[in-house]
Amino acid sequence: MLRRIVQIIALLASNSYFAGITNASFYHGAGFLQGRLKGACVPILNCYACPLAWGSCPIGTLQHFIIIRALPFYLIGLLGLVGLFVGRWPCGWLCPFGFFQELLHKIPLRKISAPDWLRHLKFVFLFGVVGLIAWWTFEPWFCKICPAGTLEAGLPWLWWSARGSEFAEGMDFTTGMFALKIVILVGFVLLSAMMWRPFCRFMCPLGAFLGLMNKVSLLQLDYDLDNCAIAYARGSKFENCATCKNCSGDCPMELKVPEQRNSVDCIRCMRCTRSGSVYWRFGFLPARDRTGNSEAAPSSRGGAESEPAVPA
Repeated sequence: MLRRIVQIIALLASNSYFAGITNASFYHGAGFLQGRLKGACVPILNCYACPLAWGSCPIGTLQHFIIIRALPFYLIGLLGLVGLFVGRWPCGWLCPFGFFQELLHKIPLRKISAPDWLRHLKFVFLFGVVGLIAWWTFEPWFCKICPAGTLEAGLPWLWWSARGSEFAEGMDFTTGMFALKIVILVGFVLLSAMMWRPFCRFMCPLGAFLGLMNKVSLLQLDYDLDNCAIAYARGSKFENCATCKNCSGDCPMELKVPEQRNSVDCIRCMRCTRSGSVYWRFGFLPARDRTGNSEAAPSSRGGAESEPAVPA
């Protein structure tokens, strides 16, 4: 519930220029602060051209600097600080498109899994599409195909064009590229109903960048097997606690927890902490005892008679 509340607050904080709805415009060069907030990046995938958005998308900004052959010192500093402090936590708690995918996942369609190797595709998009192709073609190609941008900006601008807005004059929505954008968006909408956050897992370059710092960020997921009720009742040690699969079964990213608790794919949603064996801490705080010594555990629980029942 807490994460859902934070996601809603983050959505409204980054996309609340509601004047754009009535005026068929977007926050750019006039009005509040004269569009200056557009010069600031948000640490989430949020399209610059979204009519409701106050800030800029870091991936679009990165491509811009790659195209003009300049180093984005501000952007590197911002994402570097975010990554070093909390890793990929913004993906799980702040990203509007991630929130949108989670809502789609509630649609009662048959759920499917994907091959594990698909996780590596997001690095192809980060280094290949965002990096090399933008450098080679002088075009922000990831922005052209990004389903988040199509949802947040492409479809609203199509609506503005239909309303005859002066901001949409000259825009052509009958091109093959716009059709491709729609096809990609529809594909991810369908996939999101059948699997959890497919865009975040397979395509998002920002998630790939922040995920690279999961293992070195101050925010860390650690384990303490003595506090895992299920593992204790089974007399498990950490070496074989993977057979329990309690926290792994609760991981929406389908990671093997606790072994992969700080994987590049972990979005820090904290669902794995429900079992008790996995907990979060900041790097400067001492870790708990990891031994998983089931013989010492009864004293911390008030005796063996209070052992929890093990689910069948």
